[in-house]
Amino acid sequence: MTQESNQVVLEIIRVLTIITFVYVFGHIIAYLSSQLIEKTVDRFFGKISTAILISSSSTSKNRNTHVRREIKSRSKNIYRDNALFSSAVRGLFHTPNFPIYVLVYIIGVFGYFDTRVPHSSLLEAQKKYKKHICAEDLTTDVKWFKPLEYFVINRIPSAVPRMYNYLVIAGLFRSLSFVFLSSCWWVIIYLLAHTKYGTWPLPGEDLIGDGVGVMELFALSSASVFSLMAYLKFQRRYAEEAILALAYWNEGDDCPSTMSIIQAPNNSVHISG
Repeated sequence: MTQESNQVVLEIIRVLTIITFVYVFGHIIAYLSSQLIEKTVDRFFGKISTAILISSSSTSKNRNTHVRREIKSRSKNIYRDNALFSSAVRGLFHTPNFPIYVLVYIIGVFGYFDTRVPHSSLLEAQKKYKKHICAEDLTTDVKWFKPLEYFVINRIPSAVPRMYNYLVIAGLFRSLSFVFLSSCWWVIIYLLAHTKYGTWPLPGEDLIGDGVGVMELFALSSASVFSLMAYLKFQRRYAEEAILALAYWNEGDDCPSTMSIIQAPNNSVHISG
């Protein structure tokens, strides 16, 4: 009886250890993916709110021009923002994906800047934003989305479940993009080791060689870019859901009397048509 009890205790401890390890490891992956995936996108493309503003005020013909202009502008501001080292580290981490990034840049498949929010709805959201949250226009150089997000979560709870679903899916794909990209670096290390020592960490003679390593690298890089695009898509939908919820919110449902209006500078720039 005592032996069986000890076995049960050991199994419980083992299960708890595994759960704790998975929990901690998941948080580590989430943190690293935030630093190396999300912040890289923010640096070179801008926040998702910036992407929505650019997309809503441009057409399909000139959107790629706006996107390339935004990338060049933000790249030039790296030194001004004292972000040279962090940007270099994040850019270096994405090196395995560069061939696909260059191809996407040349072709112009910028789904990140393809919003579903009509310009009229964005203007309606701005009207309510200025009335209830902060007396500022929604522009690319104003940090307006966090206050809007906070307002929607606390005052329009019916929109929160849809927003949360998009946020969870976006976080999953962000972590997957990080995992696949990290795997690319392991394959690169294996390729270098095979070139120098003739060894390859795969079983079977038919699966040894640089050719297999290159195919693995391409497959993992493609999976990383696909996951990155999916992350951007659902992250954009999360922000769009918040903006549309505010735009079509019936003010009579919940009067935000406790919200104070912060006066903005007189030189605010309006959303351009």
